[in-house]
Amino acid sequence: MGIIGVAWLLVFLGSYIIFYLIVPIDLFPGTKDYVLTFFNSLLKVVLSIFLSIIWILIMIKLRDIYIKRKL
Repeated sequence: MGIIGVAWLLVFLGSYIIFYLIVPIDLFPGTKDYVLTFFNSLLKVVLSIFLSIIWILIMIKLRDIYIKRKL
């Protein structure tokens, strides 16, 4: 039951980090240059992918803990 609770906590925490911390990032405020906008968006994508990879690795570790406890 604790593993399910941790998994839900990770989902909520990941959503919070993406939508309230990563999405509002604006490295070049007030600029309309397409190159700077592209790099700003690229940074957001890279950070979100990095967070997703960390989330997947944590879920794999939780699965391994669950499997060891069941054996």
